[in-house]
Amino acid sequence: MEMKVVLGLALALGLPLAWHRPLLAFFSRFLLNQGMTRFNYAGEQVLTAGGLMLVASMLLTTVVQLGFMRWRGAFSPVLLHGVLLACGMAAMACWGWIDDRSNDGTTKGFRGHFRVLWQERRVTSGMWKLIGGGLTAVAVSLFLTSDIFAWLVACGLLAISPNILNLFDLRPGRAIKVYWLLVCMAIAVGVLAATSEEALFVWLFLLPLLVASVLLFPHDAGGRMMLGDTGANALGFSIGYLYVTTVPLLWQVTFLAGFVTLQVAAEFVSFSRVIERQAWLRRLDEWGR
Repeated sequence: MEMKVVLGLALALGLPLAWHRPLLAFFSRFLLNQGMTRFNYAGEQVLTAGGLMLVASMLLTTVVQLGFMRWRGAFSPVLLHGVLLACGMAAMACWGWIDDRSNDGTTKGFRGHFRVLWQERRVTSGMWKLIGGGLTAVAVSLFLTSDIFAWLVACGLLAISPNILNLFDLRPGRAIKVYWLLVCMAIAVGVLAATSEEALFVWLFLLPLLVASVLLFPHDAGGRMMLGDTGANALGFSIGYLYVTTVPLLWQVTFLAGFVTLQVAAEFVSFSRVIERQAWLRRLDEWGR
């Protein structure tokens, strides 16, 4: 078991490093050819949907990990986590890609999308993202628990966590920093709750994404490539999956309540303005740029 874990860690840490440069070169050309450029907050034109790199790195690594674990005789629940996480992230990234490809950038927030649906009888790309993300959350959560209450909580976390990352993807590097913060919170809770062995294997599938986010951070923070809804959706889903599978139900409910609070607050308050008014938050936000 120990050797299996060591080799699994080597794959999780080493593979994203191995294909970071090839993926960066490929997706930089691909996004440019697809016209995936947007003006950022400073009025500069940069590539968007750079989160495709994260998803591609994660999927490639997961395929290798699953093959290795199957060869080493890993039990089915462990392999299922890898499949669910990879498929869920890919699906969420697709819904985000649809939104990134759309020119419907004037409609913002839940209220805006529902207003357009009600007043104009038109489904915005953001609404399609909400619908698709919700259906993806329902489908994935069905495999994670048979308890009704736990299932509802899992659905809520998997559905709302992608949008939480979207809320912070307004300045270079900010969403990735929030992602790292949420990962650290999961680690802290997992340590306090004595994480199970199965939960530790979930971390093996999450590590490649964490490494890929570190590698992408200089390009995001440097204003050369934005995560876009594609990347924010994928990272957010991974956070929701991490909380559902590695922390106790009471903590899941706590995080869900916190996420809902943030989502409601975002409808009325600009997080960017709040960050700019607090010196320590502003310094943290600007770090790495």
